[in-house]
Amino acid sequence: MEISATDKTEIITKLRSMANSGEKPSELLRYLVLDLKIEQQLELMKLFAEAFDVSLGEVTAISSWWHDASAEMNDNDINHYIGWIVGDYADASK
Repeated sequence: MEISATDKTEIITKLRSMANSGEKPSELLRYLVLDLKIEQQLELMKLFAEAFDVSLGEVTAISSWWHDASAEMNDNDINHYIGWIVGDYADASK
């Protein structure tokens, strides 16, 4: 799935808004996967990296998560591993 520049800007704005509302990484990922139908994990990682100004290396845990818990990491795991990214962004936005 190719994401247009306009759509990408809107998605990043939404992710940041969700982070500022206190939502967890798993909830942000579910929005991307279930609502927007983005299923390529590299694309999920790129969106997170850009939205929260971190490197791809800092969000590699996303590649081990899937919304139905069929992957190595479940919601609690992903929240634990990358929750600081979303939390730091929200804290800096206050």
